[in-house]
Amino acid sequence: MPSFKKFPYIGVDVGGTNMSASIVDENNCPVFSIRSKTRAHLGHKSVLSRIGEMVGLIRDKVGLSQKQIAGLGIGVPGPVDIHKGMVIDAPNLGWKHLEIRNAVKDLTGLPTVLDNDVNLALYGEVKAGSATGYNNVLGIWTGTGVGGALVLSNNLYHGQNYTAGEIGHTIVLTGAGLGRETLEDLGSRTAIVRTIKNLLQSSHPSLINELVKGNHTKIKSKVVAKAVLSGDSLATRVVQDAARYTGIVAANMVTTLSLSCVVLGGGMATALGAPWAEWVSQSLDEYIWPKSFPKVKTVIAGLGDNSGTVGAAIAAREGCKSI
Repeated sequence: MPSFKKFPYIGVDVGGTNMSASIVDENNCPVFSIRSKTRAHLGHKSVLSRIGEMVGLIRDKVGLSQKQIAGLGIGVPGPVDIHKGMVIDAPNLGWKHLEIRNAVKDLTGLPTVLDNDVNLALYGEVKAGSATGYNNVLGIWTGTGVGGALVLSNNLYHGQNYTAGEIGHTIVLTGAGLGRETLEDLGSRTAIVRTIKNLLQSSHPSLINELVKGNHTKIKSKVVAKAVLSGDSLATRVVQDAARYTGIVAANMVTTLSLSCVVLGGGMATALGAPWAEWVSQSLDEYIWPKSFPKVKTVIAGLGDNSGTVGAAIAAREGCKSI
């Protein structure tokens, strides 16, 4: 059984398919973590009930009572009104204008904070991960879509409408047509897989066909990464194009806000690691202004799958500070 010098916090990261929870000690280390299916199709009350069950299970596993847990932080995909504790719009969950903070607080008996999942993941990296020591940071999480977040002056920046940092919706190729304009259209895992499938169907050779035995529905981040790391030219070219677009958008943000660090997270970054960071960094360096700008640190999220839960727990401890 772990020992805690101070009452710990629990962080929960709610995704469209899976959700995870971690109990985090005073040194921002995840002591115990669990995962569960979100099953958003069963409705928000079912999801909230499952959050309550996960909190209870973690308490039991580490041998603490409810009174020995200091608080709870929750990250959800989509913009969040952190003051009202309301999810403004979370398409992956089917939630819109849904106040859930108080409902979770009543369910668990714990003081609760609520924020966007990528905001909290980036905050975890700034406070306890690969961006420790950097106060002005951009986070880019590449997966099904492209999520983004900003930490300015060591605090999360949400903006007037709580959508600050959502760079996935940045226009990259204006006039390119529906589904081909934004960073999410061009640089997400979904976009990468779609392009690869189209090329395979046009008889372009690739190791991927062998890896998935011709079943293109099995093309996921890990499959793409394996092909790239094995030297497959088709997969490498498609991923490099996605990284280039990501770097262009990152360069615009870094130039505009004079940022010092970019953290790359999500399925693609985790699966590919250093090559993804290198290709994004090369693009960023090419388009940043001025060219004499000190080199921006570009890193892969160091906490991995725990970025969101650790960040949520830290935000709960700090009361979800924001500027």
